[in-house]
Amino acid sequence: MDFRFVSPDLRQLDSVGSEVLACCLFEDERPVRGLAGLLDWRMAARLSRWMASEALTGKSGEVVLISGKPRIPFEKLLLFGLGPVSRFDETVYLEIMHRMIDTLTGLRVRMAVIERPGRHQDALDALRALDLILEVCEEHGGQDLWTLVEELPDQKRMTQHLAEERRRKRLR
Repeated sequence: MDFRFVSPDLRQLDSVGSEVLACCLFEDERPVRGLAGLLDWRMAARLSRWMASEALTGKSGEVVLISGKPRIPFEKLLLFGLGPVSRFDETVYLEIMHRMIDTLTGLRVRMAVIERPGRHQDALDALRALDLILEVCEEHGGQDLWTLVEELPDQKRMTQHLAEERRRKRLR
Protein backbone atom coordinates (compact mmCIF):
# COMPACT_ATOMS: atom_id res chain seq x y z
CA MET A 1 0.00 0.00 0.00
CA ASP A 2 1.25 3.45 -0.89
CA PHE A 3 0.46 6.75 0.74
CA ARG A 4 0.45 10.28 -0.58
CA PHE A 5 -0.53 13.44 1.20
CA VAL A 6 -2.63 16.51 0.51
CA SER A 7 -3.23 19.56 2.67
CA PRO A 8 -6.73 20.21 4.03
CA ASP A 9 -7.36 22.94 1.49
CA LEU A 10 -10.07 22.89 -1.18
CA ARG A 11 -7.74 23.97 -3.99
CA GLN A 12 -5.29 21.21 -3.09
CA LEU A 13 -8.09 18.64 -2.89
CA ASP A 14 -9.40 19.75 -6.30
CA SER A 15 -6.12 18.64 -7.87
CA VAL A 16 -6.14 15.11 -6.42
CA GLY A 17 -7.34 12.49 -8.87
CA SER A 18 -9.45 9.99 -6.99
CA GLU A 19 -12.93 8.56 -7.22
CA VAL A 20 -13.74 8.64 -3.50
CA LEU A 21 -13.16 11.01 -0.61
CA ALA A 22 -13.80 9.67 2.91
CA CYS A 23 -14.05 11.79 6.01
CA CYS A 24 -15.61 11.72 9.45
CA LEU A 25 -17.84 13.84 11.63
CA PHE A 26 -18.76 13.89 15.28
CA GLU A 27 -22.35 13.65 16.37
CA ASP A 28 -22.07 16.61 18.77
CA GLU A 29 -19.81 18.97 16.84
CA ARG A 30 -21.70 21.82 15.19
CA PRO A 31 -20.86 23.32 12.85
CA VAL A 32 -19.02 20.37 11.34
CA ARG A 33 -15.25 20.85 11.27
CA GLY A 34 -12.24 19.37 9.59
CA LEU A 35 -12.57 18.11 6.04
CA ALA A 36 -16.34 17.67 6.47
CA GLY A 37 -16.53 21.39 7.31
CA LEU A 38 -14.65 22.32 4.13
CA LEU A 39 -16.92 20.09 2.08
CA ASP A 40 -19.99 21.54 3.75
CA TRP A 41 -18.85 25.04 2.81
CA ARG A 42 -18.19 24.02 -0.81
CA MET A 43 -21.55 22.24 -1.00
CA ALA A 44 -23.47 25.31 0.21
CA ALA A 45 -24.17 23.87 3.68
CA ARG A 46 -25.81 20.69 2.37
CA LEU A 47 -24.24 18.60 5.16
CA SER A 48 -25.40 21.09 7.79
CA ARG A 49 -28.96 21.00 6.44
CA TRP A 50 -28.94 17.19 6.50
CA MET A 51 -27.68 17.24 10.06
CA ALA A 52 -30.37 19.75 11.07
CA SER A 53 -33.01 17.42 9.62
CA GLU A 54 -31.26 14.39 11.19
CA ALA A 55 -30.78 12.73 7.80
CA LEU A 56 -27.09 12.80 8.77
CA THR A 57 -26.24 12.42 12.46
CA GLY A 58 -22.55 11.63 12.95
CA LYS A 59 -23.53 8.85 15.33
CA SER A 60 -21.10 6.00 15.80
CA GLY A 61 -21.53 3.37 13.10
CA GLU A 62 -23.19 5.70 10.60
CA VAL A 63 -21.86 5.50 7.04
CA VAL A 64 -23.36 7.77 4.39
CA LEU A 65 -22.51 7.69 0.69
CA ILE A 66 -23.37 10.78 -1.36
CA SER A 67 -22.44 12.16 -4.75
CA GLY A 68 -19.75 14.81 -4.73
CA LYS A 69 -20.34 16.15 -8.22
CA PRO A 70 -20.64 18.87 -9.43
CA ARG A 71 -19.31 20.98 -6.52
CA ILE A 72 -16.68 18.47 -5.38
CA PRO A 73 -14.35 16.75 -7.89
CA PHE A 74 -14.98 13.30 -6.40
CA GLU A 75 -17.65 10.90 -7.65
CA LYS A 76 -18.42 9.67 -4.16
CA LEU A 77 -18.18 11.13 -0.68
CA LEU A 78 -18.18 8.74 2.25
CA LEU A 79 -19.09 10.21 5.61
CA PHE A 80 -18.39 8.16 8.73
CA GLY A 81 -20.01 8.95 12.07
CA LEU A 82 -17.65 9.06 15.04
CA GLY A 83 -20.16 9.46 17.86
CA PRO A 84 -19.61 12.07 20.60
CA VAL A 85 -16.28 13.91 20.81
CA SER A 86 -15.88 12.93 24.48
CA ARG A 87 -15.92 9.20 23.65
CA PHE A 88 -13.40 9.34 20.82
CA ASP A 89 -10.29 7.31 21.58
CA GLU A 90 -7.94 4.81 19.97
CA THR A 91 -10.57 2.05 20.12
CA VAL A 92 -13.10 4.17 18.20
CA TYR A 93 -10.34 5.15 15.77
CA LEU A 94 -9.59 1.48 15.02
CA GLU A 95 -13.28 0.65 14.60
CA ILE A 96 -13.70 3.47 12.10
CA MET A 97 -10.55 2.50 10.17
CA HIS A 98 -11.82 -1.08 9.85
CA ARG A 99 -15.22 0.22 8.75
CA MET A 100 -13.56 2.53 6.19
CA ILE A 101 -11.55 -0.28 4.64
CA ASP A 102 -14.53 -2.64 4.63
CA THR A 103 -16.67 0.03 2.95
CA LEU A 104 -14.02 0.93 0.37
CA THR A 105 -13.43 -2.76 -0.37
CA GLY A 106 -17.17 -3.32 -0.74
CA LEU A 107 -17.31 -0.46 -3.24
CA ARG A 108 -14.25 -1.94 -5.02
CA VAL A 109 -12.31 1.27 -4.47
CA ARG A 110 -8.54 0.82 -4.42
CA MET A 111 -7.53 4.50 -4.40
CA ALA A 112 -9.12 7.08 -2.12
CA VAL A 113 -8.56 10.38 -0.35
CA ILE A 114 -8.92 9.81 3.39
CA GLU A 115 -9.10 12.10 6.38
CA ARG A 116 -8.04 10.09 9.40
CA PRO A 117 -10.72 10.06 12.09
CA GLY A 118 -10.30 12.84 14.65
CA ARG A 119 -7.50 14.59 12.71
CA HIS A 120 -8.90 18.08 13.15
CA GLN A 121 -9.22 17.51 16.91
CA ASP A 122 -5.63 16.22 17.26
CA ALA A 123 -7.28 13.33 19.07
CA LEU A 124 -4.37 10.96 18.29
CA ASP A 125 -0.77 11.74 17.51
CA ALA A 126 -0.28 11.63 13.74
CA LEU A 127 2.43 8.95 13.90
CA ARG A 128 0.40 6.72 16.22
CA ALA A 129 -2.60 7.16 13.91
CA LEU A 130 -0.43 6.22 10.92
CA ASP A 131 0.84 3.09 12.69
CA LEU A 132 -2.76 2.06 13.33
CA ILE A 133 -3.65 2.68 9.68
CA LEU A 134 -0.72 0.48 8.61
CA GLU A 135 -1.82 -2.23 11.04
CA VAL A 136 -5.42 -2.19 9.77
CA CYS A 137 -4.34 -2.12 6.11
CA GLU A 138 -2.04 -5.08 6.69
CA GLU A 139 -4.94 -7.06 8.18
CA HIS A 140 -7.29 -6.25 5.31
CA GLY A 141 -5.15 -5.75 2.20
CA GLY A 142 -6.79 -4.78 -1.07
CA GLN A 143 -5.98 -1.06 -1.08
CA ASP A 144 -3.45 0.39 -3.52
CA LEU A 145 -3.15 4.08 -2.72
CA TRP A 146 -4.51 6.36 -0.07
CA THR A 147 -4.01 10.09 -0.16
CA LEU A 148 -4.14 11.22 3.46
CA VAL A 149 -5.40 14.70 4.29
CA GLU A 150 -2.80 16.18 6.63
CA GLU A 151 -1.27 19.52 7.58
CA LEU A 152 2.25 20.04 6.20
CA PRO A 153 4.16 19.40 9.48
CA ASP A 154 2.37 16.06 9.91
CA GLN A 155 2.93 15.22 6.24
CA LYS A 156 6.68 15.57 6.79
CA ARG A 157 6.65 13.51 9.98
CA MET A 158 4.55 10.79 8.40
CA THR A 159 6.65 10.64 5.22
CA GLN A 160 9.79 10.17 7.31
CA HIS A 161 8.04 7.57 9.47
CA LEU A 162 6.91 5.60 6.40
CA ALA A 163 10.47 5.62 5.03
CA GLU A 164 11.77 4.29 8.35
CA GLU A 165 9.10 1.57 8.39
CA ARG A 166 10.06 0.46 4.85
CA ARG A 167 13.72 0.33 5.91
CA ARG A 168 12.84 -1.78 8.96
CA LYS A 169 10.84 -4.22 6.84
CA ARG A 170 13.72 -4.64 4.39
CA LEU A 171 16.12 -5.44 7.23
CA ARG A 172 13.88 -8.20 8.64
